[in-house]
Amino acid sequence: MAYIDMQSEISGSVPKIPWDLAGTLVNRAWRDVRRKSLWSFLLAEANWTSPAIVNGGTVTVTQGANTVVFDATASALINAIGFTPSAVTQRQFRVGIGTIYNIWAWDGVNTATLDRTYQEASASGSAYAIYQCYYAAPVKDFETWITVRDMLNFNNLITTTERSVIDQRDPQRTIYYIPTHVVPYQQDQNPTSSTYTWPTFELWGQPNFVLTYQLYYVRRGVDLVNSTDTLPPAVGEDVVLALARKYAYEWAEANKGDTPRNAGSDFRFLIQDAKADYDRLFREYRKQDRALVDNFARTRRITWAFPNIWGQYSSVAGYASRGAAW
Repeated sequence: MAYIDMQSEISGSVPKIPWDLAGTLVNRAWRDVRRKSLWSFLLAEANWTSPAIVNGGTVTVTQGANTVVFDATASALINAIGFTPSAVTQRQFRVGIGTIYNIWAWDGVNTATLDRTYQEASASGSAYAIYQCYYAAPVKDFETWITVRDMLNFNNLITTTERSVIDQRDPQRTIYYIPTHVVPYQQDQNPTSSTYTWPTFELWGQPNFVLTYQLYYVRRGVDLVNSTDTLPPAVGEDVVLALARKYAYEWAEANKGDTPRNAGSDFRFLIQDAKADYDRLFREYRKQDRALVDNFARTRRITWAFPNIWGQYSSVAGYASRGAAW
């Protein structure tokens, strides 16, 4: 059933309910259904790939300016970056162990625009580093991580550490090489970015060579927007419509006229019936979907979470452990 059909059904369930409000109540019910449980259609996977560090040539920086100028050698290396695995405007810039700046723009010649003014001392011919330690979430409606896995080193990164802990361990961000943690950073603040306002995360210790990470995560889901939008197969329209009718009946009860002629139906009983229908249907759909959710989450979050039991292998260290399970 398309979104417009669901909106029409709610509009026809309650006299005089505004058309736009009917659509709002459908989406309100749809959001509540999504939030109330972990559904298979909210589970997803993606990848990050950390790029190799770029540090050839030199840079000229000016205190108080938000642009930095690279020499010919550095400019050629930056122009060669392209968009794989990430564009230069998704990477970070720093001089020595100074502040980490986000690169917001590159003019294609020799000048990069930073996300804020450069605050360290002015210098010319300085060594620099362009690498990526901040990564945008795979989707705008990102909810939480299940697993972030370093595929080369067979290592699950820790996703539950607070940023303050990393700030205590490594306030200057001088620990590089193989990342072990994924910590929240901020929303993407670059207004020209394709991921503007998306959540972003920091990989720590900071990667300065190519590594690929397998991402398993939970989405919040998105509202119905276009008239032809439909619900995922795991959730039937009847459960969403039952909850939307409950909201519609509450609106109708609250907007009754004061006189007996304008009072209309006693919507209190309809509210109870709609709520009972919703509870029954929700349990049924949740039960049908549970097997898919458990298979996805358990396989990735539990099976590999205990290397001392299941064994592990690091291709970098060349070390393998059979684990107690063997």
